[in-house]
Amino acid sequence: MNTRAIATRAAVILVVVLGLALLYTYRALTPPVTVSSTPDPSVTVVAPSPTATVSAAGTIAPSSPSSAPSGAIASDDFGFVVTDNIGQTSFRTETNNARIASFSSRGFAVSLDGTRFAFWTQGPTEAAGGPQELRIVTVAGPTALVASSRLSENERGGAIVWSNDGRGLSYAVHTGAAPTTSAVRIWDLGSGGAGRVVLSSTQPGAFYVPIAWDHTRLNLVAAGLSGEGGFMTNYVTVSTEVTGSERSAKVPFESRIIMFTVRASSDAMFVLGLEGGQAFSYWPIAEFSAKRAPAEAKYGKTGAAWRPGTHTIGFIGPSNQFWLCDVERDTPLGCGTTAFSGVPDGAFLQTFRADGSAVLLGVSPSGSTSPTNYTLVRFGTDPKATSGDRVNFTDASGMVASVRFR
Repeated sequence: MNTRAIATRAAVILVVVLGLALLYTYRALTPPVTVSSTPDPSVTVVAPSPTATVSAAGTIAPSSPSSAPSGAIASDDFGFVVTDNIGQTSFRTETNNARIASFSSRGFAVSLDGTRFAFWTQGPTEAAGGPQELRIVTVAGPTALVASSRLSENERGGAIVWSNDGRGLSYAVHTGAAPTTSAVRIWDLGSGGAGRVVLSSTQPGAFYVPIAWDHTRLNLVAAGLSGEGGFMTNYVTVSTEVTGSERSAKVPFESRIIMFTVRASSDAMFVLGLEGGQAFSYWPIAEFSAKRAPAEAKYGKTGAAWRPGTHTIGFIGPSNQFWLCDVERDTPLGCGTTAFSGVPDGAFLQTFRADGSAVLLGVSPSGSTSPTNYTLVRFGTDPKATSGDRVNFTDASGMVASVRFR
């Protein structure tokens, strides 16, 4: 990957991540949560362009409206969240470049099953310093508002994560243009109440980024404390049931874990992060001191992510192979096994399909106005296969997540 491509990709990632974690601070949430089936005014339904089919050569070609060809790798049961450079976030299907719905979002999170979408949007008076709202819609019916929670006028929303059972959200709230207070709240969607503060900091220049909420085993919320440079300075956990249970582990400077790369497995048992943008490491959610870097960790510089529903980390290994590392089978000799070969030269890991059945790889554009080349690969039975279970296409917008329409 040339220097310009690396810079382009880094800039795109940074813009997306900063949109996911607007760095402001916190004060108490008093307005109630509302649940409604009324249309969401922040969602614009886009008239679909002609659908696309997958040609024999594996490219996306416009066609008359039809479903995906039988047996095609791309499936309209799934789609992507795409972002552009003017603050619009949209859904598109895997086989079609048409934007189905667009949001003026200020950061978002897709539920673990890919069917729901939580996002920050501006309140009715935000242009004049008014409140933001945290809203939830279904991917299949994005104009119907499922639930919403409004912040106070001087608050701004930060990063959002879903609980491991999909019943709640953990999110950051910051107050003021320059962070003076930062907090993590949890919102139990079944309780009908407002968000509850579980972590709060008044450390100058520091802000919280929620990482995971284990709502089923440990009743534990994990978050990172970050500051200038975007590194995680502290890894913090707190019980949602026990007062005074907060634990904070200082992250050694030599680790330099990049905050926006830190993600939890679907069940919130393990956490993953990139150290210095070069190698990945992982640890149990409750024990940062047990952090481990597998023998193959050095290949994380092109991206590493949890395969949905597993304890397996996906990454691009040597010789243009895509590897999977089951952390429960990690040994001193490593844990990587080849999932498939024929990874495009200069590719990076973009995202897994919402159900883990496929992975999306990208190759950075050669110029600032060029579209990104993508390869969608469905996992098969022959790890040495370099063709067959894949399709290539391009998109000028950034694809940042997978969603499930049905």
